[in-house]
Amino acid sequence: MGGPPGERVVYGAGPVREVIARKATSVRAVWVDPQRAGRSAHDPVAAIVVAARAAGVRVEDRDRASLDRASDGGVHQGVVAWLGAFSYADLDALLATAPALVVALDGVEDPRNLGAILRSAYLLGAGGVIIPEHRAAQVTAVVAKASAGASELLPIAQVGNLVRALDELRDAGVWRVAVDAAPGAQPLHTIDGTMPLCLVLGAEGTGVRPLVGKNCDFHALIPMAHDAVGSFNVSVAAAIALYEVHRQRTAR
Repeated sequence: MGGPPGERVVYGAGPVREVIARKATSVRAVWVDPQRAGRSAHDPVAAIVVAARAAGVRVEDRDRASLDRASDGGVHQGVVAWLGAFSYADLDALLATAPALVVALDGVEDPRNLGAILRSAYLLGAGGVIIPEHRAAQVTAVVAKASAGASELLPIAQVGNLVRALDELRDAGVWRVAVDAAPGAQPLHTIDGTMPLCLVLGAEGTGVRPLVGKNCDFHALIPMAHDAVGSFNVSVAAAIALYEVHRQRTAR
């Protein structure tokens, strides 16, 4: 038994705690394991119950089997938050508030990779993430869990045409950097990370599509000591690129 049709869940003590702390109005209800809900506030689930009630969020006791089903077998730690369908940000609004650093994903299909990228983007100061509407992972409970709740804290725009979105970024004064090893790509650290940037990363296995890469101003590669096992996983590459930009900006 789950929540109303179309709703999604965030589960696990860390993600639920962050959503309640920062975006409580999006939480329709919190399900908790009653064996933990009444413990000392030092227990993270008990602390979540206190915070949820203080924020006016409905708290309901549920047995472990119900929590297991709601989280689809994920590690819920005794707490699940029900949210409505994910609300994507408008691209124009995202560009108006977050032009300094944006991440655009060209067809990342693994929800765990998407979640990991969202987590790195949030932690390293990106103002938003752009994902395609088709042939790409969408924001789901799996993504929310992998992002440790960052999916609820970071504007995410979904676009029908990524190339057109990159054109809008250019018009907004944002430089587009494809993180790939295309011919002529320069080492990542040589890109001026203090400029308004959009880091563009491609799909698992195939990378940035040629048409998308053609619409980027720079191509940056991540130097590797060895290449026998291929290149970095896309979520790792995103974290490295985001960290390099963060490093340059905080070193000023």
